[in-house]
Amino acid sequence: MKTAGWIFIVIGVLAFLGAASKGHSVFGPLFWIGIGGALIYLKREKEEANEKSTAVEPTAPKQPEKPQLEKEIAKTKNVEPCTPVTFEQKEAALCLIAFFAGYNDDLTTDGAAYMVSYQSAIWFGIGNYKETLTAALPKYQNADKLIDTILTIKDRKSREFILLTCYDLTKMSGIAEAYEFLYNIANEMGYDKEIFHKLIDQYSDKSIDK
Repeated sequence: MKTAGWIFIVIGVLAFLGAASKGHSVFGPLFWIGIGGALIYLKREKEEANEKSTAVEPTAPKQPEKPQLEKEIAKTKNVEPCTPVTFEQKEAALCLIAFFAGYNDDLTTDGAAYMVSYQSAIWFGIGNYKETLTAALPKYQNADKLIDTILTIKDRKSREFILLTCYDLTKMSGIAEAYEFLYNIANEMGYDKEIFHKLIDQYSDKSIDK
């Protein structure tokens, strides 16, 4: 997975340079770079989990903490009815958010970018974030397909949640290309730059009231 991630990044960078030099759209190359970054941080997370599991000394089998687990499951179940979005649309949303997370250098499980991405899965009622994202990424290697699927989401709160989450990740990275890409997506969703900034100001320092 890590090797594939670097391959996607290299392909994306080369394609970006070629497209930029010829004045073509850089949307596709940026998508490949984001996918590569997402694959790399998923691999890092898996490696960290393996290191933690091997570092623990063998002890007597420990019973799962059922109350806590049930509490987390209940939390995600409570979210589900509030987001009238299909599973395919949720997958696309996770991929798009992971794409913007890929612009950030700190993609460890303790990093802010990862936590924002993970919380988006909770918001959409998806409990198995890593598995869902890993399975969804190959489905949306075509950037146009990803955006087209996002645009089919009609629920206003879901659309605004996606845009605001991607904005938070873009603000963390501070990369100009990410801002431009996000503004283009927002515009296609019916939020021109002025309306989008009003939306950002409206929800600044607040969580989306669902």
